[in-house]
Amino acid sequence: MEYILNDLKDTKKFGQLFAKALKKQDVISLIGDLGAGKTTLTKSIAKSFGIEESVTSPTFSLVNTYYGDVDLNHIDLYRLEDEMEIESLDIDELLYPEGITIIEWASQAQSYMPRNLIEIYIEKTGDVSRKIRIDGNNKREKEIIEELNENFSD
Repeated sequence: MEYILNDLKDTKKFGQLFAKALKKQDVISLIGDLGAGKTTLTKSIAKSFGIEESVTSPTFSLVNTYYGDVDLNHIDLYRLEDEMEIESLDIDELLYPEGITIIEWASQAQSYMPRNLIEIYIEKTGDVSRKIRIDGNNKREKEIIEELNENFSD
């Protein structure tokens, strides 16, 4: 399913509705080029979880953890180059917290990803516009698409 986000307001709305559809222990992979809006979407999701702290890209820290009504692990695997670096993160612990985990560049650790990984494809279509795609490849993705379709219209 594709969702057209014409501006930052649409991105925030999508993030809020997406957050409402999530359940504790969901793992989300954000897929898109540099500058596609992965961290911007994460900020909107975090705000919906009651997270007051400023959400930043974990490109250099690799993992940022935020605490709110629902806790959030935000992971960026872009700079990791081999299995040893991934193992040093204790990624198994990060993937199954009591909250939600959002991963940028999850393909770097594909063998560690859960079967019900929720993959969100983000494509920059203009200065502020984006196209979001969720394919519905597993039960959780299908549930989320159903909930989004009830509440989000472009």
